[in-house]
Amino acid sequence: MDHILKDSVVFITGADGGIGKAFIAELLTREVKKIYAAGINTAALEELSLVNPELIFPMKLDVTDTLEIKGCVEKCGDTTILINNAGVELKASFLEDKSAAKALFEMKVNYIGPVDLCHQFLKVLKANPNPAIVNILSIGSLILIKNISTYCASKSALHLFTQAVRQELKEEIKVFGVYAGYVDTSMVSDVVIEKISPAALVGNICNDIALNKLDIFPDEMSRKYAGSNKLRIDFMQD
Repeated sequence: MDHILKDSVVFITGADGGIGKAFIAELLTREVKKIYAAGINTAALEELSLVNPELIFPMKLDVTDTLEIKGCVEKCGDTTILINNAGVELKASFLEDKSAAKALFEMKVNYIGPVDLCHQFLKVLKANPNPAIVNILSIGSLILIKNISTYCASKSALHLFTQAVRQELKEEIKVFGVYAGYVDTSMVSDVVIEKISPAALVGNICNDIALNKLDIFPDEMSRKYAGSNKLRIDFMQD
């Protein structure tokens, strides 16, 4: 059942964060061939690679820098799975003075960056066996959450891109969309709500990838919206 993951070469962004680190730990149990761990915290990535230096290769990457993406593509030509995991949420209320600047940065990291990565890795993925793209989205892609409207907008953009590019690439590359609820990471440390652990989250994600579930709802909160591939005009209090 793990034919997509087994012997794969994975390039994952945001590898220096909580979900990224959990992904790498889980992927090592799935018999992957190699992991390119990309992120902006080079010290954390180097430390992470010490877990298994024969399989984990740290890659410096700012997903908003198209030249850095190009450099990674040139060095990682054996990639079979691209995981767009890097993300940012700046808690930008529309009423804030700096909401437009925050919205622009969120859009660059959460939407433009993944689109650029997908585009630049396209030829590499097509040239390798069992290619796949995994976009880590959010239930914020499907519902409106108070005080993070610009974050939801950026994730909704990636949701629509994921659904569209899946249709364009369906004969060549599998495109997965992961609609996670609240995960116990530093990004939402101040939010008092039930959260899934990063380890449990990525375990569920990898199980569903192995089952070829293209739209993945990996936790109890997100499963309330399973089966929906349209933007829900719901309103969740934070």
